[in-house]
Amino acid sequence: MATALYRCSSNLHRPAAGTSGRLLVFRPAFRQQSGSRCSRLSPRAAEAGTEPSPSYGIAELVQRRKDIELEIKLAVKGEDFRAAARLKEELEELNRKDPVMVAIKALEQAIKEERYEDAARIKAQIKQLESELGPAALEAGLLTTSSTTVTAGIKVHVQSYYLPTKSSPSAGRYMFAYHVTITNETADTIVQLRHRHWVIMDARGKTEEVRGPGVVGEQPILLPGKSHEYTSGCPLATPQGSMEGDYTMAVLRPEDGQWADTIEVTIGKFMLDSKGPQAV
Repeated sequence: MATALYRCSSNLHRPAAGTSGRLLVFRPAFRQQSGSRCSRLSPRAAEAGTEPSPSYGIAELVQRRKDIELEIKLAVKGEDFRAAARLKEELEELNRKDPVMVAIKALEQAIKEERYEDAARIKAQIKQLESELGPAALEAGLLTTSSTTVTAGIKVHVQSYYLPTKSSPSAGRYMFAYHVTITNETADTIVQLRHRHWVIMDARGKTEEVRGPGVVGEQPILLPGKSHEYTSGCPLATPQGSMEGDYTMAVLRPEDGQWADTIEVTIGKFMLDSKGPQAV
C-alpha cells in the first residue's frame, strides 16, 4: 500500500485507570468477575478501622479515568481552575499508581537507555497482562496499532488502519486494513511462507480464527535480506479489536535444495482501532 494512500497520524494509546477518589495499589493477581478476567486492585491502607473499599474491575477503572478527564474539561470550560488543578493532580497520581502506565513508561525508559534485557522482561510482563485482561487490554491501552516480532531471524511488522469510507458504524460494521512487512534477516537461510493463522478478537471478547494457505493468494519465497509486503483487511462488529497469529514457513535445505523443516513465525498482537491511523 502506497504511503500516499494513508492519512495517518501518530496514535499513542494512553492507558486508563480510575479510583473512587482514593489511591489504589496494584496487586498482580487476577480474579474472575462477571465472566471475565480483570485486574484486582485495592485501596492503600489509610487508618486503622477504615472499611475496605471494593475491588475494581478494569472496566470500572477505565470509566473512572474517562470521568476524571471529562471533569477536567468541564472545570476548565467553567473557569474553575482550582478544581481543574485538583483533578489533574488526581489523574497524575493515578498515572503513577496505574500498573499499565508504569509498565509502558518503564519499557520506554529501558529502550531509551538501551537496557534491552530489562526491556524484554517488561515486554513479557505486558504481554502477560494482555493475556490476562483479554478484551479489557484494548481499553486499558496495553496494545498499539502496530507490532514487531522476530522469530528465527524472520521479522514481521504489522500496522493496522481504520477504513472509514468502507465502514458503517450505525450497522455495526467497522472495516480495518493491515499492512504486513515480512523480512528475512538471516544471513544464509531461504524460507517460503506456506500457511497463515490469525486470531481475531473484538471488544466484546468474541474470537475468530482464520487459517489458510499463503497470504492474499501468494506463497512468497524470501531470500536472505529480502522482504515481502502485502495488505489485507478485517471487518469487526465493534470499533476496537485485536489481531495476532503466526506464519508457517518452510526452510530450504542447502545440501539438496529440498524444502525440509518448518518454523512457526509469530505475528505479535496489535490493535484494530477506529480512532487510530486511517486509510481510504
